[in-house]
Amino acid sequence: MELLSLFITSFIVGFSGAMMPGPLLAVTVAETPRKGAGTGPIVTGGHAVAEIAVVALLSLGLAAVVNNTTVSSAIGIVGGTMLILMGLSMLYSLLRRRIQETETSLRPKKSARLVLDGIITSISNPYWFVWWATTGSAFLVKSLKFGVIGPAVFYVGHIFSDLVWYSFVSFLIWRGRKLVVGMGYRILMTACALFLLYLGGLFIYDGYTGAI
Repeated sequence: MELLSLFITSFIVGFSGAMMPGPLLAVTVAETPRKGAGTGPIVTGGHAVAEIAVVALLSLGLAAVVNNTTVSSAIGIVGGTMLILMGLSMLYSLLRRRIQETETSLRPKKSARLVLDGIITSISNPYWFVWWATTGSAFLVKSLKFGVIGPAVFYVGHIFSDLVWYSFVSFLIWRGRKLVVGMGYRILMTACALFLLYLGGLFIYDGYTGAI
């Protein structure tokens, strides 16, 4: 029963975080009209790879390193730069008219590329590291009283919340895809690209000022 409680708690906490706008959501929204309703689960797969890596690292006692101000600032600057490059890539594709006006001409990214995008957008977000070094670490410490199974249950509950949310977002966008083709899709892509540029600039600024 306590393990079930741990699962439910990690799901609720993870779900509240998943619903917050961020680079992972921007990529999911931008790519769903091209890739389909499966975009959310695929991107979440990349996010899951990044998260299982950080859970393993924190479980090995590296939370103090991740929580170091210098390390956090470096992550913010490098991560922000990655997000800016991703946003510029989206805008470049639009300007070069690589994204066509009809739904049938839209070329979806390969699933492996979307998984990579999920990994990149996760590790590019310094606040993701900060969350895991603080709140995430606290949950992991509590889960360790159940032995190895504890962190595993916490991880599954946490990542399941991401899977549910991003699958829901992709489903809604895919159902309404006829509204986001042509000019609508170009506007959507531009908005997502600008959002990534904004986040990238914010992360770099916070990294330089030590606000992370």
